[in-house]
Amino acid sequence: MKLFGIWAIILIPFIEIWGYFKIGSLYGWWYMFYIFIVGILGWRMIKEEKANMISRMMGAIGNQSSPIQMILGAAKNMIAGGLFLFPGVFTDFVAVTILLIPGSKKNIDNSMFEEMERKFNESKKTKDDDSVIEGEYKKEDDK
Repeated sequence: MKLFGIWAIILIPFIEIWGYFKIGSLYGWWYMFYIFIVGILGWRMIKEEKANMISRMMGAIGNQSSPIQMILGAAKNMIAGGLFLFPGVFTDFVAVTILLIPGSKKNIDNSMFEEMERKFNESKKTKDDDSVIEGEYKKEDDK
């Protein structure tokens, strides 16, 4: 697996450079316009993801849902934005593929968060149950 990662790091720039010449010779300035627009979109994607991450994290905590799903979604969007910033068609294709992968709640083991939620709800129940005292009373006149 290490060898695959090393080869990928070495080959991706060469694939991108080869793509510059092939696609650039076919489309000319339109290809440069495409690279420019996709770079701006990648930069905006990263900027907006950074700006919205705190509010979405607070919303996930407020809804008592797992913040891990939100963190992974933000990481997925930031990686795709970074790949859009790296100029070339191959990395753009990988970025679009990453964005099209749907998030799944079944992929992550949420047992720790489920246990914390169960303990929180149990303590909340016992606290609410102790605050109400039920009983019958009879008012007697002081004579």
